[in-house]
Order: sequence, then C-alpha cells, then structure tokens
Amino acid sequence: MTLGLALVLGACGDGNGGGGDGGAGGGAKSAVIAIAADPLEYINPLNENGSPGIQIAQAVFAPLVATDPATGKTVNVLADSVTPDKTSQTWTVKLKPGNTFQNGQKLTAKDYVDSWNLTAQGSTAWKNNGFFSKVEGYEALNPPTPDGATPKPTSVKTLSGLKQVDDLTFSIKLKVPFSQFGLTLQYLGLAPLPEEVRKDPDAYKRKPIGNGPFKLDGAWNPGDDIKLVKWDGYKGPNAPEADALTYRFIPNADTAYNEFLAGTVDFVDVPPTKVKTFKTDAPDGWVTAEPSGANYLTIPAWDARFKNPKLRHAISMAIDRKAMADLVGLSTPASGLIAPDINGYRADACKYCAFDATAAKQLLQEAGGFSGQLNINYNTTSATGQIFAEAIGNMLRQNLGLDVKYTGKQGSEITTLADTRKLDGLRFSGWGHDYPSIEDYLTPMFKSSGDANFAGYSNPALDAVLAKGDSEPDPDKAIKLYQQAEDIALEDMPLIPLYTKQNAYLHSAKIEPRVSKYTGVQALYSTFK
Repeated sequence: MTLGLALVLGACGDGNGGGGDGGAGGGAKSAVIAIAADPLEYINPLNENGSPGIQIAQAVFAPLVATDPATGKTVNVLADSVTPDKTSQTWTVKLKPGNTFQNGQKLTAKDYVDSWNLTAQGSTAWKNNGFFSKVEGYEALNPPTPDGATPKPTSVKTLSGLKQVDDLTFSIKLKVPFSQFGLTLQYLGLAPLPEEVRKDPDAYKRKPIGNGPFKLDGAWNPGDDIKLVKWDGYKGPNAPEADALTYRFIPNADTAYNEFLAGTVDFVDVPPTKVKTFKTDAPDGWVTAEPSGANYLTIPAWDARFKNPKLRHAISMAIDRKAMADLVGLSTPASGLIAPDINGYRADACKYCAFDATAAKQLLQEAGGFSGQLNINYNTTSATGQIFAEAIGNMLRQNLGLDVKYTGKQGSEITTLADTRKLDGLRFSGWGHDYPSIEDYLTPMFKSSGDANFAGYSNPALDAVLAKGDSEPDPDKAIKLYQQAEDIALEDMPLIPLYTKQNAYLHSAKIEPRVSKYTGVQALYSTFK
C-alpha cells in the first residue's frame, strides 16, 4: 500500500502517550513516532514508494515543490522556479542557490540529473523507475524484458530528455506534453542523492545523506529505531519545530496503539480494530483527517481464470460495500477508483459497484463460472487482515457459491510474489496520492508500465487515453480525459473498488498536529505546547 505525503506521521510529548524513556534524543522538543509496519531494510527515497519509507524520506529529504497546506496550491521548496514551455513538453527547473547536502556537498542541478538517470536505468531495479517513463529516452534504458524480470544493463546510461543547463538549472523534455508534470515534482521519490552515495548506493543504504530538515543520529540497522536530529543546514521553508525524532517500527498495529496508551510513543495511527473506541481511549488526544486514498481488491491479470471481465464484474457486485465499510470503520463505500478529495472524483463512476447478488450470479453464469478454489491473500502482520479477507470471502461464497480459501503471509512476501507473477488469487491493495492529481490514481496503477501496477494489468486503449490527458494543457479538459481512462479501468476492473477510509490518529498532549484538507494530518509539522 502506497500512501502519499498527506499520511506522513510525526509527534512528540510526554502527556497522554508521552514518550516515556524512549525519547528521540536530548532536544527539548523530541518525538517518538510509531509506524505500524515491518522495519525498513534501507533508506533511499528513489527506491521507495511505500508509506513507511516515505515517512522517513519526508524528514530526511526535501522536495523541489510542495502543496501549501493552507491553500492547496503548489509552492516552491528547493526549486526557485518550475517553468513549462508553451506545449508543456519541456520543463525547466531552476534551483534556489545556497543549499547543500548533509555531508556539506553543494546541491546542484547535476545531482538531480545524475540521480534521476541512475533511477531510470531498468538494471538499477529501483522502485521509482516508472516515474521517468514519460521522459524522452526512457526506452533506451529499459529494454523489453520478460514480465517480472529485471532488465539487463544497457550501453545507454542517461535519459536523452534530461539535461543540465547550468549549475542550478536543468531541463526535462518529455516524450509527449504533460500538463501535470509540475505537480509531480513534489514527490519525495525524486529526491537527489549526493555524489558519494550515487557512486556506491549499497554502502549508504543504512546511512542516508539527505538534504532535508533532519539527519540520521548515529548508526542504524534494520529493526532498530530510526533516530533523527535536526540538521541546522536546512534552508528550506517551514522547517518542523522538533529538535529530534525517533521512528519506531511496530509490525502489529494494535501493539503500536497500546504502546501509545502506555506512554512509550507520542503519535500513532488508529488501527481498524480501534475505530470504535479511540475517542474514549484518548479523549483529549485524537484527530481525524479528511477522507483520502482508496482501497481495492486486486485481481491478478496473469491468472487466466480471471480473464473474463464478466467474472470480475460478478465478484464486484457480490460485495456488500456498506457492510464492508462498517466493518472497517471510519469508511465509506467506494464508487470509483479515485479518492473523493481529488479534483475529478465522480460519486457514480462505477457501474459494477452496487451490491446486487442476483445480477452477480447472472454475470458469473455468463462468464462460464470459476474454476477451482478462489484464494484470498491477507497480511498476517495486520490485526484485521484475516477478518477483512474472511468478510469478502463469505460474501463471495454466499452470493456466488464460490469455493473460497484464505492464505496469510507477511505483506512483503505477498508483494514479492505478486511482483514476480507467482501470487495465487486475490489480495488487498490501497493507494494514496503522491501529488494531488487524478492522474496519480491512474498512471501508477493502470498504465501498462505503471510502477504500482498491482494487478499486472495492460490495456493499450487506456494507455492512449492517458497520453491524451497528459498532453492536454487545459486542466478541465485533461480531467475529462482522465475520467475516460478511469471508465476503461472500471470496465476492465483489474482493481475492484472497496472503500475510502478516514484516517484517525492519537497524539500526545504537548503537540498540536497540523491538519489540512489538502495535506491531511501532519504531526511532523506539529506545534509544541
């Protein structure tokens, strides 16, 4: 599950959930942040598109631009200007002078160009490779490769569309015009790496050198708390108030929640099991965000048993989304693939999301039924993983007569099996935007080369409509085209929309998290009481 900047966590304090003796250093304004996930194996924003890694990246690295939490407009951070040509095909980025990395190296345009070229090479096998698929020359670095395999090294090492203009300026020529490109530059997956890290990324995967407001405090190994301290060299806008942060990874979300109640951490995401009790558990220390993101049931495109779209429609219409949303809590049934807080969202986009068991049975019959057992995979590190899987399975068993089984695995194992096209059956997935655009809900998950294409889905017709939307300079017209792409994806239905969730958090008494309808709850930018 990938979550954007709106869901980044941070906090501090010692009142209700006050940090105890597990604080983040000697600073008066310190924080202990619980992350309910398996520990990270490395810290590299160019090779990370999951929520835990992005949370660390936001503290250690700074973006070119960001969304203003007060207005929702895009504002410059490290960029001095971001300028498109008249067609929105070539973009010029000029950096603010005087910025450095945490090792003292001057931050230049070359750092962006070289870091992006490294990530764009398919043989590097970094997770944000797909971001550069719109840049001219991408194909030369990513030759055709068997599904699930890593591309071999190529003689070409640089994107032809990426050029350094001078010490503080670089340009990006896209394969086709893309009016949304300026918004994408706030993604932390585009952060530059200094030269010494680029020369040997593996040597620095556990001792990152960033350019953001915090730096690593001492040695770190997977499983350890990630301890950060304020970096005085950060010159960007809106620096957080905290002097120190500790990120504590607790795989079980209920355990993380209980750690907050015990006073050993300062900020925690409310897990699904606690949505009915969190307001009474911490009556003076909770906050909720605007509904954002989306949650899906993912159908494997590589499994021929699911090839008939009527079968996928049948599965969708056999699901009682209202009951599912009530079970999850703080949730509303989904009626499309786009989050409701995104411009271009339509409340009635999905034709096959209304619960209708009779119609679902008819569609299943027209599809020729389903062969064998239907397997639903769930994450064993989630306290509700099996509960949600069985809820969906019971609906499919009762409403379609399917023979359902369940397989529990760690989330990382499920992802690896899916990435190598070896996962048997359905799995859950979710998405939160990396930048506030309807395009970010479509390109990553539904474009043939999307870097979060959970289902392994490909449709040239959808790719073509996305390309038209990308090249349309008029924002309103572009949204109409992106909605057409959503309609194609909903007809093919590689991802079945389930629900949209309102996130809730508990925080200690000494902080006031920043809450914005544009950027969500950001405890990293809390004010200290």
